[in-house]
Amino acid sequence: MSWQGELHKVLSATYKNWIISKRNAFTLFELVFWPFIGLLSIGLLTRFLELGDDMVAFVLVGAIALSILQISQIDVAYILLFDLWSKSIKQTFVAPVRGYHLVLGAMLFGVIRGVAVFIVLAAASSHLFGFDFLAGGVATVIIFLAGTFLTAASIGMVVCISILLFGQRADVAAWTLSGIMMLVSGVYYPVSILPGPLQILSKSIPLTYLLEYYRSAYGYGDHQILLGIALALLYFVASLLILNLAIERARSTGMMLRLSE
Repeated sequence: MSWQGELHKVLSATYKNWIISKRNAFTLFELVFWPFIGLLSIGLLTRFLELGDDMVAFVLVGAIALSILQISQIDVAYILLFDLWSKSIKQTFVAPVRGYHLVLGAMLFGVIRGVAVFIVLAAASSHLFGFDFLAGGVATVIIFLAGTFLTAASIGMVVCISILLFGQRADVAAWTLSGIMMLVSGVYYPVSILPGPLQILSKSIPLTYLLEYYRSAYGYGDHQILLGIALALLYFVASLLILNLAIERARSTGMMLRLSE
């Protein structure tokens, strides 16, 4: 097993997502239109409510983080979603690839698209609402994005695992998981206002700590970024291992054939 062969297998998944995406005109809406509309609507709301600069920063950080999370996680989920919709899952796994090849390749494509979304939204928020996205320095942005991409990859893998375990009806998870994350991670409000049980749940989600870390640059208290990154890494590795087990189970139970033609 050569490293060149491993790299080619990873990049093949990246190329697959690229080929499918560039043929789909709606990808442009997914990449630019909806994130920009979401940011614009939230930004205009802060103007209507006459919020101070620190509060505007609080809300815009959440809006940008949510867009990056949604874009990046769906790219990893597309590992199986495209195949599910075209009923060709078994064809994907006929090739000599493992789950981690697919995940890393799709994650690379998601990182590229996520960085593009961040640049667009950061530039727009700076120009339209005076938001200084580099208030904490370049290192803060890099750490924040790295943690967000790891979290997004874990969500995408959970979608894939759900499809392999429960079949086609599980594809709804691709859009619901990020919504749940938005509810409990303090995207638009501090988690301290949540009911007690939801606050406990929020402490188990890396995005909570990533948001606190980024917002600390705007005067919003302390953060526990090391814990957030540790959780993101833990969930990523665990999701990767469970995905491989789910692939083997789908093969042995016939689920992979039932989801294919």
